[in-house]
Amino acid sequence: MDHSEIQERGLVELYHRGLLPPDEEALFEEHFVGCPECQEQLVYARGFQKGLKTLAAEDAARTVVQAGLLAWLARRGRLAGLLAAVLVLAALLPAFWLAARNRDLRASAAEARTWQQRWEEERKSAEDLRRQLAESRRRPKPDDRIATATPTPPAPRQEGLANPLFNTPVFLLTIARDGEPAVLDLAKQPGPIALAVDAGDDPRFESYRVTITAAGGRRLFRQGGLRPNVLEALMVTFPEGFFAAGDYRLEVEGLKPDSGAEAVGGYAFRVVR
Repeated sequence: MDHSEIQERGLVELYHRGLLPPDEEALFEEHFVGCPECQEQLVYARGFQKGLKTLAAEDAARTVVQAGLLAWLARRGRLAGLLAAVLVLAALLPAFWLAARNRDLRASAAEARTWQQRWEEERKSAEDLRRQLAESRRRPKPDDRIATATPTPPAPRQEGLANPLFNTPVFLLTIARDGEPAVLDLAKQPGPIALAVDAGDDPRFESYRVTITAAGGRRLFRQGGLRPNVLEALMVTFPEGFFAAGDYRLEVEGLKPDSGAEAVGGYAFRVVR
């Protein structure tokens, strides 16, 4: 979504009022993060909303004054009292409507800020890990402790992994915002590959266990006792031909000292050949 389309369609105002469909809202927020002009327009819109709140408060104050006058009229007779009640009700209805509308807008704005903050944290964490992995490949260190594991394939496949590996492609798996799996195009990456996930540094866990299942829940690989490397990433290397084309899911569990296990994250990915 480009800036001209946002201006022509008035998407800043629609987003502020919570009227954008979910897919357009997501595209707008991706643009909004890096666009100072859209951010400034949203600030002006929120300032206008604050002005409406002030106006509603002033109207409510005038209504109180009117109510005092009408109460005096009510003491003059039944007809005057009935007229006063009708006028007070008519004056209070807009104030009640504005108050309810303001509460809804505040709740929507708070929810949008919370979601945007979480999305920014996830995006920043993924970008930092990609940058660190790239720097690690360019400047390898002798004390790097990369946690690798292999399944129990036939003997020729095991012998192939016993040889030194050079420039092994590393695919960083993250939790997709739209739920779509990460795509691994192995036609462009022949040879062994490595899958990496950001495990973090949780002191509750002694080690981690990685399980990979294929379509239908069939278990393809499981290995425990893994520990993050210096980049706090779990990395598992697989030989060429280990994955056929199809959909897979990688689950990470944290292993506790009392032999308990706790789910840490799940990552869907699709292999294309």
